[in-house]
Amino acid sequence: MNHGFGTWAVMMIAMMAPAEAPSVLRLTRGRTAFLLGFTAPWIAFSLAAAALQLKLHEAGLLDHESGALTNPWLAAALLSAAAALQFTPLKRACRETQPQGSLAGGARAAALSMASCGALMLVPFATGMSLWPMALVTALLFAERVAPRQWPVSSLAGALLAGAGAWLTLQGA
Repeated sequence: MNHGFGTWAVMMIAMMAPAEAPSVLRLTRGRTAFLLGFTAPWIAFSLAAAALQLKLHEAGLLDHESGALTNPWLAAALLSAAAALQFTPLKRACRETQPQGSLAGGARAAALSMASCGALMLVPFATGMSLWPMALVTALLFAERVAPRQWPVSSLAGALLAGAGAWLTLQGA
């Protein structure tokens, strides 16, 4: 299964837009500038993800049907990295940062978002390029943004991702 840059770009926007929508709607001005600043780095991330997918495919590390990593240890490492980021101060900072309605404000928000959520965006390499994992990640990102701060949404997601990574490790053993 071959997904190119266009697919990754659409997927990134579709997955990040619901999570950012509440913050963007709170902006009283500068929404367009913020969105441009936020979207451009994610488009660049999409280009990198598509290039990574191509290299993994060429190396025979992706299943031709599902697009998932064929090596369960690599998939487990990816899920474990995504899990670990869920527990970091970086994740909390991303959840709590208020957007600034400017191009630079959007770029700063995107940089923080990529640092704390980038591994989540690569989960389809571990699960396969299907709709359900993308929908789950999108729901998680949205819940992290709208849930009350005292709710442990990120920690619960991190625990589930770590469990999935451990399960894949056992599958590879």
